[in-house]
Amino acid sequence: MKNESRSNNDVGNRGVIEAKSKKSSKKIFILLASIFGIFVVAAMIIKMLPSKEVEQTGLEPKNETLISNSQDGASLNSVMKTIMQNKQREETERKQREEQAEKEKKQKTEINSDNDSTMQAMAMQGQSSSHSSSQSGNGQEKERPLTKVERQITGDTLVKIETRNEDKRSEKEKDSLQGETYADGTVSFASNRRFLLAAGTSLSCVLQTKIVTSYPGITLCQLTKDLYSDNGETLLARRGAMLMGEQNKVMTQGVARVFVNWTNLKDGNANVKIGALGTDGLGASGLPAWIDNHIFQRYSGAIMLSLLGDGMDILKNTTQKSGNNSNITYDNTSDTAQELAKTTLENTINIPPTAYINQGTVLSVIVPRNIDFSEVYGVQ
Repeated sequence: MKNESRSNNDVGNRGVIEAKSKKSSKKIFILLASIFGIFVVAAMIIKMLPSKEVEQTGLEPKNETLISNSQDGASLNSVMKTIMQNKQREETERKQREEQAEKEKKQKTEINSDNDSTMQAMAMQGQSSSHSSSQSGNGQEKERPLTKVERQITGDTLVKIETRNEDKRSEKEKDSLQGETYADGTVSFASNRRFLLAAGTSLSCVLQTKIVTSYPGITLCQLTKDLYSDNGETLLARRGAMLMGEQNKVMTQGVARVFVNWTNLKDGNANVKIGALGTDGLGASGLPAWIDNHIFQRYSGAIMLSLLGDGMDILKNTTQKSGNNSNITYDNTSDTAQELAKTTLENTINIPPTAYINQGTVLSVIVPRNIDFSEVYGVQ
């Protein structure tokens, strides 16, 4: 029965469309629209409420350019402050120096004024004393010696006398054509020309010892000819007699001769104190010698140190031009080399030259005085 009723209903309702699903979809749409409206209203309410800024608790980013600018401004301010402080300090020091100089100047002027006043007072006292003495004193008092104060006051006359003497001397020196005056000579007869070795006699000899002027020494020279008396009759010294001399002069720069003083002449048992001068073969004073000026010893050390200093300067210049960023400096080394070169040159530049005279050199000896052999020799 039931199946029949369902079929009848289906047959009766075939032309009718049911609308149940439309009602349910409307409800859902209304629900969604209301929810959306609620959200929209809530969002609008949230936007209208005052917003609270969230504070950062971490590290905040900072503008580095502003920081650097502020730091630069602070450093510039500090530099300006130091500059102003230095200027103020220099100004105060300058004012103090000026005040000190003014004080010293005032003290000097006061001292000078005091000295002038004392000198004027002394002069007035001297004048008054001299005037009173001239009026009250007699001739003996006029001739009395001056006191120390009077000599100081009247010292101009002494100065004038000295200037007169100096003027005379200067005039005498200016007269270059005026000759010198000498004492008068005397005339005497030679005591005994038969045994006389006359002054000015030249003796020829050959050097027996080598001469080196580094140290003083004794020299020997042997006569090459017989020595006769002034009249040529008596043989005073035989050929081969020995002359003894001394070399004690240090050589100096520019001098090319050696000074030798011949002291004794010995011939057998006779010893003559001759005291003669050494000359060359033509009679020129001094003995010709070969001179060693020690050029290498005097200049080699200084030149070597100078070259070392130049090398250090070149090394410094090359390192600077090469663009090397290393901080190597050679100033102390180059300065030390220059100072060493200067000290070495000062110590070695004054090395005296050394003269050499070989043995066998022919020399001459000039007798400067008359020597009488009569006490030693006699004629039979």
